[in-house]
Amino acid sequence: MTLARGSDRIESDRLILRRIDRNDCDFFIQLHADPEVTRYLPHARPRSSQESLAWIQAVLHSYEAFGLGQLAVLRKSDGMLIGRCGLSDLAVEARATVATAPRGWYERAEAPATAEIVFEPELGYTFHRSSWGQGYASEAARRIFDYARDVLRLPRVVSLIHPENARSSRVAQRFGARREDRVEVRSRPYDRFAWPVTARLG
Repeated sequence: MTLARGSDRIESDRLILRRIDRNDCDFFIQLHADPEVTRYLPHARPRSSQESLAWIQAVLHSYEAFGLGQLAVLRKSDGMLIGRCGLSDLAVEARATVATAPRGWYERAEAPATAEIVFEPELGYTFHRSSWGQGYASEAARRIFDYARDVLRLPRVVSLIHPENARSSRVAQRFGARREDRVEVRSRPYDRFAWPVTARLG
């Protein structure tokens, strides 16, 4: 849930982050249908309505199964739902050859049974285009990271960022996240950044 049990939301100065529910379907169908929004996501294409509904179902399952999942992000000033941010359950190959990057999966069932896998909480976000350029991604990401470190006390948090996604790379680096290596998800390359769990963000 990216939220401790018994909590229903966390807040920042301008934002409320709460669990996604089925009443949010229309928003996420619209969000995931925008090719600019999905450009750097693993699917690399707009999702159909059915695919977005399946994504919501997977998030709800992740809340219960792993205690992780994306949260709906609402703007306090008007209550508008503007995006999502949270911790996803990421499965990554523990070992890869020198010539190939480790592979990653956001669905544990997709990982090969023969692969040696490690599981990592992955901090990610996606916002509606109308809210870009206003600092919401940075504000939400920082709040999620602070909560993961201080309340959930997670020993490690990573982010997978497409190499061409300069905005997201800047957000991660602004908070001290360091690039470790490259991970392949759905045959697309992503830089793996590790967040500084032992340090206070300035």
